[in-house]
Amino acid sequence: MLKIGIVCYPTYGGSGVVATELGKALADKGYKVHFITYKEPARYDAFHPNISYHEVSFENYSLFEFPPYETALASRMVDVVKFEQLDLLHVHYAIPHASAAFIAKQILKEQGYPIKVITTLHGTDITLVGKNASFKPVVAFSINQSDGVTTVSDSLKNETYEFFDVTKHIEVIPNFIDFGRFYKRENSTFRGQLGCANEKVIMHTSNFRKVKRVYDVVEIFNRVQKTIPLD
Repeated sequence: MLKIGIVCYPTYGGSGVVATELGKALADKGYKVHFITYKEPARYDAFHPNISYHEVSFENYSLFEFPPYETALASRMVDVVKFEQLDLLHVHYAIPHASAAFIAKQILKEQGYPIKVITTLHGTDITLVGKNASFKPVVAFSINQSDGVTTVSDSLKNETYEFFDVTKHIEVIPNFIDFGRFYKRENSTFRGQLGCANEKVIMHTSNFRKVKRVYDVVEIFNRVQKTIPLD
């Protein structure tokens, strides 16, 4: 079985959740999964014999206004690939993970440890951050230098090609739902706990950053509640 290093943000954001759940699913299939990030991923909530976590540590020096996380991450990837004999690095989010992976790949190549890098683009790294002139050239370069590139939607794939000088083939692999865990079923007890035994329920499954169109959610709720009792 392959030994796979997964690099992601460990927070509750969508990219980190997808990356962690993917790693857990791969581990269930027998793959050896190694998470590489600055703290334990939020969804890494139970021991698994096929999962390891490698913390990226970095120091704050008075010389640096901001800690050089990308450099520390690249160094950690080099160490983990060599020590664990990884076959593949799967990095989620272009900034700074794809660029750090490129640095690590070049170091490893020079040391006789060839490694493949797959980059998955999730959204904000392309639609907001990546378009910033401060990052755009590095984002495009990192994507083109990846051995494989995936996105979570056709629209994100098209937007990547539209705004970046990307020549690499991009494979669309949509986000997923584990229907073994999440499926529609009646739960009157839970509805009662929510205080909505007879009302309709509207849910917004995301965080509340502006890019998630929270104002639209509020507006929709306002319009619907005028004609249908809901919570």
